[in-house]
Amino acid sequence: MNSFSQLQLAPNLAKAVAEMGYESMTPIQAQAIPVVLSGQDVMGAAQTGTGKTAAFSLPLLQRMLKHENASTSPARHPVRALVLLPTRELADQVAQQVKMYAKYTQLRCAVVFGGMDMKPQTLELKKGVEVLVATPGRLLDHIEAKTAVLNQVEYVVRSRLKWLAPTKPRPRSHNCSIACRMMTSAVL
Repeated sequence: MNSFSQLQLAPNLAKAVAEMGYESMTPIQAQAIPVVLSGQDVMGAAQTGTGKTAAFSLPLLQRMLKHENASTSPARHPVRALVLLPTRELADQVAQQVKMYAKYTQLRCAVVFGGMDMKPQTLELKKGVEVLVATPGRLLDHIEAKTAVLNQVEYVVRSRLKWLAPTKPRPRSHNCSIACRMMTSAVL
């Protein structure tokens, strides 16, 4: 399978992919997307710029469409996918890509990272989001403030794993690892 048209994505995802000019899949996409679509866990590695974000987010969004709804109630939009990234720049970049892929769906995406006031992030989280892209430290801030509730998370994506693994014991990193292990399904 080498073409995005062969994936049989839902029409609203396929439309977004086509608008972005995607036709042929990169090797990481061709290998990872069918596996994630089938519900299996994946651990992959690829160079920068090879389409890793599409490789995990397109099948993740496809699988989450069963939860899609037009309700304005935040309770109808719990966090179902958690994407952990080491830097705010990378988190923001990934969130923007996920939002572009999901733009014709009712699935909501938010990004939280440090270096800025938590209030705008808190307001967005309170509206309800299915995909939460976060840096570990700011995620823990929101967990501690009870503004990020992860009890319905089905998918966890950890990108740039070597950056997230602490070399010395750190309580906050340890708490984040514990929270991630509690998730029922993981996309690595």
